[in-house]
Amino acid sequence: KSQGVYNQTLLVFTTDNGNLHGEHGLAEKWYPFEESVRVPLVIQDPRMPESAKGSRNDEFTLSVDLAPTILSAAQIKPPKFMQGRDIAQLYLKPEEAGDSWRQDFFYEWNQGDNNGIHGHGRYQTLPSVFALIRKDYKYFYWPQLKYEQLFCVENDPYEESDILNSTMQTTQRALHMTRARFSFL
Repeated sequence: KSQGVYNQTLLVFTTDNGNLHGEHGLAEKWYPFEESVRVPLVIQDPRMPESAKGSRNDEFTLSVDLAPTILSAAQIKPPKFMQGRDIAQLYLKPEEAGDSWRQDFFYEWNQGDNNGIHGHGRYQTLPSVFALIRKDYKYFYWPQLKYEQLFCVENDPYEESDILNSTMQTTQRALHMTRARFSFL
């Protein structure tokens, strides 16, 4: 503010992860439960329209979006090899971002190589977990345990009821859809 650039400066506040504090009987940051994957992100952008200031947006933004966002604000075109998208699309041109914005994402906690679960001892370390995160469902796969979980986050936002074994037709369709998308990603 003392330099006179405050109203011309993009400010971004975030962290790298959330934390579990006893939820699900767990602690720390290693798992794809909402308390761990949801992180704060506050952006003050001088380009932001007044109508968007102070608003909340529930679109999926990821840490890979931060670099393209900062580069774009500096009027530097992000390299083609760079992952992520400019988050400013969500508040500068929300009608264009709309359905083209990220609808899901792949989550992984894996200390080993990308082709397996090497590096995780049976009990010495935290088990690896992979997940498909959507706004309606979350699908978890724990490869060391050969265990799957499915949560309907629309009806169960705290992810307390694993519905994977439900025989309801809607659940079975959701399981088929999330497994297919998980395999694709």
